[in-house]
Amino acid sequence: MMSDKNKQKELKAVLTKYLQDDTDVALRNAVDSWYHTIGSVNEEAPLLSDPDSKTELAENIKLYLTRQIHPVKKPWFSTTYLKYAAAVLLMLSTGILGYTYLSQWRQASKKEIALFSDRHKQKKLLLPDGSKVLLNVGTELILSKDFGENQRKVSLRGEAFFEIAKDKNRPFIIQSGALSTRVLGTSFNINAYPDMDKIKIAVLTGKVMVAKNVAGIEETIAGGMTNGATLSFYKATGKTELKTEDTELFSFWKDNKLYIDNSTLSEIARQLERYYHLKVVFNTKTDQGKRYTIKFNKEPANRVMEILSILTKRKFTYQTNQITIK
Repeated sequence: MMSDKNKQKELKAVLTKYLQDDTDVALRNAVDSWYHTIGSVNEEAPLLSDPDSKTELAENIKLYLTRQIHPVKKPWFSTTYLKYAAAVLLMLSTGILGYTYLSQWRQASKKEIALFSDRHKQKKLLLPDGSKVLLNVGTELILSKDFGENQRKVSLRGEAFFEIAKDKNRPFIIQSGALSTRVLGTSFNINAYPDMDKIKIAVLTGKVMVAKNVAGIEETIAGGMTNGATLSFYKATGKTELKTEDTELFSFWKDNKLYIDNSTLSEIARQLERYYHLKVVFNTKTDQGKRYTIKFNKEPANRVMEILSILTKRKFTYQTNQITIK
């Protein structure tokens, strides 16, 4: 068992590497997960969901490290944060990452766990049941407080690719807007960004069932989607479309490629914002509702703009800090 002094020493080393961006993916994810979970799973820790609180904590971490280099008498870390940091450090030191970390948090808290990706980077997750989830940028995934007991229920806001561990006794259910997707073990992509006109589900392996919530009652709209099946749910009208498509295209984003799927100019503008992490200037009043489909394989941005200009007969311009559509 490590002493508290050794835990703090190793914690300092971990945080120093983290701040210097000198960590491997597993360690970075562990620290990120701990950081994001502080405000969402324990009432004793202050909420850190707002940018100011996160900035304050980051500054405190830097201050702490500075004081360790030039020691002063007063400790920086509050007892609360030190407790959680020490717990993470203990798990790191014993090689227990991801799965065990989330599992212990869930068992200890019995509360929802909110996990996020930021606006610029995808995020890999390993859930307590062994399922793998890759979050696209700007996505939130919430694990229910009873996740893994009789079922495995999560809520999705954004886009994610799921590889669900098989468990015939505990279905995996993803709530995304008005839709719930139920599986036992399979891989599929869900695009459910709030600012898009539709929710899109694309199945790569296994079988998926999709239901729509109508006045509090679930109505099945797709009973057995298998490899190659897609479902589009248009939020404004409630219309659904079931098709057979190349479903690999819908997870293009995993390889940082761009696939525009039957999208209006307004949707293309929002997709470009997420893809290039830039502001897109577009007057949505000029959107005539026409839809376009096209894929790109990491072509230079200016080339992408040229092709989109030809396709849509509008002028796409890529600049240093923004994209303009006229």
